[in-house]
Amino acid sequence: MLQCDNSWKITPLQNCILNVAKYIHEICTKYGISYYLMGGSALGAIRHKGFIPWDDDLDIFMRPDDYDRFRRIFKQNGNHNDFYLQEWGASNGMISLAKLRYNHSTLIEEDLKDWNIHHGVYVDIFILHNCPDNKFSRYWQYLWAKYLVAKGAANRNYSRRGGIIKLILTLMRLTPKRHLVNHALKQVYKYNKIPSTHYCHFLGRARLKKGLYPKFYFDETKTVNFEKTQLYVPKQVEAYLKDRWGDYMKIPPIEEIKHFQHSWKWSVTDTFPNFNNDEEYTDEKNLIC
Repeated sequence: MLQCDNSWKITPLQNCILNVAKYIHEICTKYGISYYLMGGSALGAIRHKGFIPWDDDLDIFMRPDDYDRFRRIFKQNGNHNDFYLQEWGASNGMISLAKLRYNHSTLIEEDLKDWNIHHGVYVDIFILHNCPDNKFSRYWQYLWAKYLVAKGAANRNYSRRGGIIKLILTLMRLTPKRHLVNHALKQVYKYNKIPSTHYCHFLGRARLKKGLYPKFYFDETKTVNFEKTQLYVPKQVEAYLKDRWGDYMKIPPIEEIKHFQHSWKWSVTDTFPNFNNDEEYTDEKNLIC
């Protein structure tokens, strides 16, 4: 039976997500691919030794070359009976983000409840991009990344914001669903081969400075306890968390918590209604960010 989240009693969901993360960890460890817990997942690892109690997702970073290897290995040798790699914004090998989903489950987000897409429980894979040192180029990359975020929200008819953001999203809905996406991805990816001092993650909630990180934070990984397993974080994870949140050990006000939850309906035993392992999910081409 599908469950509507109205409390933090989501341990079965978290356990299912963790099984997806363990599979990613298994592939990455076997083939020497780097990944890092990021965002609230890195925060949970350090502050709670696992999930933040109310967190219903798990996020990781991969650099572009590492993700390309992960994609190739999964497509060639992965467990496709149990897992499905969903790529958002996919264009000529570039993506805005990816989700590795578990086939035998359901996690439906309200904005996507009517979309013909794979709706399995997932782990988010975000790309950690090179960020140019030149300030003009950096702002250019940031603006195109935020275009992708806004266009993705417009495609999903996201309606939880007001004011100027609501106006921008309304205008974007009037343009084709893939309008400028390919060009925007090129502007985000174009700096990945140049020397620079920082990585960035602009394809998310973080504003410019909060989405910018010195490269040495990610020179190495380290293993941390996460629930009943171990996963990777950046070796300088505490510095990363301080840049991202400041006093990252402080618990946020309870009224903010629901804003960060994703699931609308979920099940760790029932497959979502339109599941078919051989089916092409027709709306996935319009998933952007």
